[in-house]
Amino acid sequence: MTSLQYDTIRPVYFLRKWQYYEAARHELSEAELEQAKVFFNALKQLDEQERQILSDAYYYSKQPCTFREKTGHYHSLIPVKDEVLAKKYSVTIDRFRNMRRLAQMSLKKAMQNILNQMSLCFKFRINTRLYLVDFITGNTNEQQYVLGTKEEARIFDQTEDVQGLFFDLLFLGFEKIPVNKDNI
Repeated sequence: MTSLQYDTIRPVYFLRKWQYYEAARHELSEAELEQAKVFFNALKQLDEQERQILSDAYYYSKQPCTFREKTGHYHSLIPVKDEVLAKKYSVTIDRFRNMRRLAQMSLKKAMQNILNQMSLCFKFRINTRLYLVDFITGNTNEQQYVLGTKEEARIFDQTEDVQGLFFDLLFLGFEKIPVNKDNI
């Protein structure tokens, strides 16, 4: 199962390790290999401009940061300064920072989507703190939902989708949050 956490994905962490994932691809631990697969598949989903901005800022950096004797590779790089890249793109520094942040957010969303597809178990969440706990079905065709904390939330399996219930919940604004089966 995945070692990545859906809500706590920090794209900068993976972007700084981009060159390491490529250089040490044969020496990666199992967790690093899984992280690299999610990262590279998410990169493929970005549009060309976003991928170019991120590669200019992180991949083409020449400033190594963390060296580990055990692997013999630098594990991360210091990104190229926004001021340098703003000149390259002929935009203001603030404009470039916004472009970079938007590209990072796109990467985060793509990584979350990939994790969602990989996960077999999940919870439904609305907002950031309310989770689906149960359903109340009265004498009408309408359903009512009981919401609660993350700990109280009901865990669903992909096979439990009865009469398109999952689609209805997504349509109402709930989002699927992957759950690691090992932590259940």
